[in-house]
Amino acid sequence: MLRVEQVQTKKMSEDVAEQIKKIISDGDLKPGDKLPSLRSLAESFQVGQSTIREAFSVLKTIGLIETRQGEGTFVRAHHPLTLHQPISDFLLINKDDMIDLLDVRKMLERGTVALAAKRRTDDDLRKIESVLKQMENDLHSESFGEDADWAFHFAIAEASRNKIVISLMEELSTKIKSGLKASRLQMYVTPGMPEQLLAEHRNIFIAIQEQNVEEAEKYMVNHLVGVREQLIATNLFEGESS
Repeated sequence: MLRVEQVQTKKMSEDVAEQIKKIISDGDLKPGDKLPSLRSLAESFQVGQSTIREAFSVLKTIGLIETRQGEGTFVRAHHPLTLHQPISDFLLINKDDMIDLLDVRKMLERGTVALAAKRRTDDDLRKIESVLKQMENDLHSESFGEDADWAFHFAIAEASRNKIVISLMEELSTKIKSGLKASRLQMYVTPGMPEQLLAEHRNIFIAIQEQNVEEAEKYMVNHLVGVREQLIATNLFEGESS
């Protein structure tokens, strides 16, 4: 029999980040409060300071803490939903995969929405509009709206009447769904962003409804480029340029 060591389900730094997130969730640390020093936290958790740094990096990525030069690390104002999601949900897809995925989506969905604007039927419009209503409902629920987001983009693929496009979207569905969840988890830390995303999707729908191909392409590309830029702004793609 092979001798193996017990598998750890998550990195030690993720466990530390999860515990700090819980402390914030419980209200023991509030927005504006300063976190203990690296040394103090390392002693409390009985881990190395490098582990605490990695945990801080994760918490910065999801918008829970920030480091102020010469002052220390503080709890940031954040979206309440952030506290109810496990850390692993923020790490569903790595940086390089996300960049590649957004590049592919921009190339694929620009052409897809152009076809949809030309070929959509009344049934297609009703389906897309129904998804938009779900996205609006999600603004007032304990959801990040990633399922409705995927349904919106897939409904556009179906409206294109191109079997290859629909097949490609189906094959990419797992990665796109993971990317949507990861990106929305990141972007929802910015006040007003859920409403902005809804408005961007509504603009795409209106262009399809009016069969305005150029507008449909423009709004789709602007939406996907905007997602990338917002992710850079929230430090998911730290060090990358748009």
